[in-house]
Amino acid sequence: MGRRKWTAEEKMEIVLAGMAPGANISAVCREYGIVQTQYYKWREAFIQGGLSALKTGISHREQELEKELEKAKALIGEKEIQIEILRKKTNWGRR
Repeated sequence: MGRRKWTAEEKMEIVLAGMAPGANISAVCREYGIVQTQYYKWREAFIQGGLSALKTGISHREQELEKELEKAKALIGEKEIQIEILRKKTNWGRR
């Protein structure tokens, strides 16, 4: 028999069942047909995921976007300098 693929929602349901007050982990694992080591791995991942979601500060994606923004600003600044140099060379914009 092949290994079962659990969805994230199913894993969360199992982890929460095991975290319920008075829950017996052995019984929860038997009910869902998983071994306790798998339950504890999922529980740890669940807790760590919740912890990262609650941390203050900017996310990795936000950091990437900040870097892209800084690069774009630098490029715009370079282009403005090039335009100014061309204006001076050609006397463009002067009357």
